[in-house]
This record gives sequence, C-alpha cells and structure tokens, in this order.
Amino acid sequence: MIDVEGKRILVVGLGTSGEAAARVLSGLGASPVVVDSSETPLCVDEAGALTSIGVEVRLGVDVPDDLSTFGLAVASPGVPDSAPVLSAARAAGLRVISELELGYRLLEPTEFIAVTGTNGKTTTTQLLGDMLDRPGRRAFTCGNIGAPVTGLYGHVREGDLLVCEVSSFQLQNIEEFHARVAVVLNIAPDHFDWHRDMEEYGRAKARIVENMEESDHLVFNADDEFCRDLAANAKAVGLGFGHEKRAGAALWVEGGWIVTGPPLAAGKLLDTGELKLAGGHNVDNVMAAAAAALAIGEDASSVREAALSFLGLEHRCEPVGEVGGVTFYNDSKATNPHATMHAVKSFHGDFVAILGGRNKGLDFTELAEALCGRMSDGSLLGVVLVGESAPEIGEAISTACASDSSGKLETVGDLQEAVRRAYKTATPGASVLFSPACASFDMFSDYKDRGKAFKRAVGRLAGGGPGGGLT
Repeated sequence: MIDVEGKRILVVGLGTSGEAAARVLSGLGASPVVVDSSETPLCVDEAGALTSIGVEVRLGVDVPDDLSTFGLAVASPGVPDSAPVLSAARAAGLRVISELELGYRLLEPTEFIAVTGTNGKTTTTQLLGDMLDRPGRRAFTCGNIGAPVTGLYGHVREGDLLVCEVSSFQLQNIEEFHARVAVVLNIAPDHFDWHRDMEEYGRAKARIVENMEESDHLVFNADDEFCRDLAANAKAVGLGFGHEKRAGAALWVEGGWIVTGPPLAAGKLLDTGELKLAGGHNVDNVMAAAAAALAIGEDASSVREAALSFLGLEHRCEPVGEVGGVTFYNDSKATNPHATMHAVKSFHGDFVAILGGRNKGLDFTELAEALCGRMSDGSLLGVVLVGESAPEIGEAISTACASDSSGKLETVGDLQEAVRRAYKTATPGASVLFSPACASFDMFSDYKDRGKAFKRAVGRLAGGGPGGGLT
C-alpha cells in the first residue's frame, strides 16, 4: 500500500483514469492537483465534477510553474512519456508513475492477470474475465477496458482477481507492478505518434515481465518472434500458444481442435468450429485466455463453456445487419494496419473494405499487399477510403497492386457516403467490412463513437433511422 496521506500529488491528464486517480487520492487524504493541456467541453465538465469535491484542476496548462512543490506525479495513459510536463517533472526531481502503478500499489495484495499486445487485448481480457468470474470469486476487468485500476480501490475484496488490459503507455512508468499471470498476444508497429520507434514501443511492452517471479506464468504467442524472445528471457513459467505445435507451445491447433500439452494437462480443449468468434486471430485470443485461466487453476470444462458461449465485443468484427443481401461488419477498433490485416484474412467470401482515419505514423505497405492479394483473386470487390489518411492508403494500394487496383479505389468525404458507396459496389451475398486501420481522431472522439456512426449509417441505408430495416 502506497502512503499518500498529506502529500501534494500532480495528476497529469484528466480523462477517466486521471479523474479516478484524483478522486481516490483525495479520499485518502492527499492533495491532488490535476493538469491537462486541453480545454474541451468534456474536460470542463470533468473538471467541474472534481472541483466540487475540493480537487484543484488546471486546464490549458502544459507545464505547471510550481513543480517543486509536488512529491509525486501520476501519469494518465493518454499522456505520452515524451510530453513536456513529464520531462519537466523528472527534471524537477519528481518520481513519475503511471495510474496503473498507483492502482496496483493501492490494491496490494490483490492478484493481477495482465493482458497486453498490439491487437486482441480487449477481446482476450473480457473473455478471460468471463472464464474466471464465478460464485465465490469475482474477476474484475479493468485498465484499458472498463474501470481504471485506481477506481476499484474500496470495491475489491480478498480473493478477487483483477484481469487488467494494459497498454504500452501504462507499462512505461511502472515500478513494482507485478502480474501473477501475464499475457502477451503479439507485437506489430503501432502508436508511432506516441513512441519514437519500434524499439521504444517494444521496451515498454516488455516491462510487463520485469517484476515476475519463477512461480508466475507468462502466456505468449509462440508464433510471434518478439513474444518468443520475451518468454525466453523471463523468469516466469512460459505457456506458449500457436496455430501449430512448436517448442514452448502449451496450446495449439490440431485437426480443428485447440489442444493442450505440458506444462498444462494434455488433452483436447475445444473444437474451434464451435466458436462464435470469427477469424484465426480470435482463435489466438481464445487460446491465450484459456492458457491464463488454466494457469490460475480454472478447470477445463469451465474454460470451454465460457469460450464457446462468448459472442465477441462491440466494434470488433461485429456483424451489424444485412441490407439487400449485403452484410455489414463494424471493426472500428482496428486502429492500425496489423489489426485490419487480421480482419481481412477473416473474410473468405467477396467483400468491400472501408478504410481510413488518422494515421499514427505507421506504414500501410504490408496491408496494401494483403489487399492486393484479395483483389487479385477477385474476392475484394473494392476499397472505399475516407478521412485524413485516404490519399496515403490509396497511394500504398496503387503502388502495391499496379493494374489490379484499377477502378477499385474510391475516396469519399464522410462515413455516411463511404457506406453508400461500399453498398453500391458490393454484390448480393458479399460483405462490407469497416476496418479503418487508423485512429479515429480526425472525425470522431474515439473508435466507439466512430463505430456507432458506422452503425447509424448502415441503419439509414436500410430504411430511415438507426437500425431501421436491418435484418
């Protein structure tokens, strides 16, 4: 338990995590001061809620001029580590910890299961929470999914488990954070608008294992080189998963079944054909969640039941309806090219793709090559581009595909028009996949706002209001 009573603490970044940290710190007798460079209406509303309980909030402030008066700085996950305020705080001699670290220290000795990776974190976290939550033992999903970790202070009791989705931003400023089980799903280029390069991004992700012990378990993707290297250098017991049996794999796919082997009990776990989640990437997510649950001591039958009943999450390859024989899928959570590539590989029939948004400093070449392959075999009927990155994605596809992309690329001004154009391009029996490969901030507040806008657009296409006419 961290001692904060009577201390003046700088909370950097308002948002959900910053607000939760400030509330808890204030309740524990600290004097938190929240700073945020933004002055949006949402920030003003959140600031009002905090000031009403006596917390000082400074909006429109980049670097406070009284840093030397604070004893600690707590960084919200939305604040990049390179932000001037954090650099100045360190220069002034302040310890900088993440909201994740603060929550962990407040909730000790509650056990954490931490899930990270570039793609699949939220689905795996929620599925794992479902596997572990049962009468007599509650499993809270938290972190990047649901409640901030600090917000659970005062609500967690002995024996509860915290299944925590953790990002590179949160891991970058940990000190003692320790997971009994850590899950590392994959790593691919992402967040280069926040991290300097792939090396820095990888270092942040790798911090998830630095406090693990020999009695802990590390669930890792045995098909991913970064994950294999991480496991090889970690103290924890490795539980690899992959699409084929290889060294280090404790779960793999064989004859359409997820199979388990040492150090887990050997046997057939479940038939992948019975999963309600579509796509090979979701088979990975199921194996990862199953490995973590089995490592905690959950029985195989409960793990199987939870996996087979799991329907997936909103905005993640979510079927949203059918119009005129064309099925629409909302994959707004795909905020990088790697995630969109997974979605593209999940579609085996004809489809039209809608892509675009704000690029996070990432390269679209590999995604363009994957799309070209689908154009070449005739299954990708067209690509509709929208948002800031439309010209960049279009150029990548045209360069990679040459003549295969001729007449198959179209750029439009907004999402409503993108849905209309994709529908006109599709044929009965085909699908429209909205998988942006980009962040949403050029047009929307977040991927959820963007996904809901897509669903409204499909609803209007179907017959008027949101959801009207969908089958």
